[in-house]
Amino acid sequence: MARARTIKPHFMRSRSMRAVSGMARLTFIQLWLIADDAGRIDARPLPLARRLYPGDAEAAGLLPGWLDELEGQHCIERYSVDGDDYLRIVNWRRHQKIYHPTPSRLPARPVGARQESGELHESLGSDGEKPCTAKALGPDCENSRALRETRESLGEKPQNPCGPALSPAFPSDS
Repeated sequence: MARARTIKPHFMRSRSMRAVSGMARLTFIQLWLIADDAGRIDARPLPLARRLYPGDAEAAGLLPGWLDELEGQHCIERYSVDGDDYLRIVNWRRHQKIYHPTPSRLPARPVGARQESGELHESLGSDGEKPCTAKALGPDCENSRALRETRESLGEKPQNPCGPALSPAFPSDS
């Protein structure tokens, strides 16, 4: 199911977005709209092209190139599980606050999956893949205990770091 998502003001100035074509940028934004609450998408080429660009016969042939651009900038990661193609949006939870998350029906990237560069990224079951049990999924949830203890040691009132709050600034890379 498509969801409303957030595009932060610094999006267009990020290094990764300046390095890709306009159609790759548009594709990236459209991927956010169809991603599940874990940032995962069924990436079978023809169905994906039809979802992103309905009625555009040329999109199916061009979409792989746009996805290559996005993967080259580490905006997405493509992977296969049991012969089915999927993709995940990198840093999904850093840039999207998800209230009342729905568990993903799509499989996570397999443990130890590597990008073509050979660089090892987070593996299945890491804190980055596990949903926070709080109301909102966000970067503060992962460090809530340390943040709370630091604030308490400084004499500040304890806050609910996993509750609704302003999003952190969009970094220069996605």
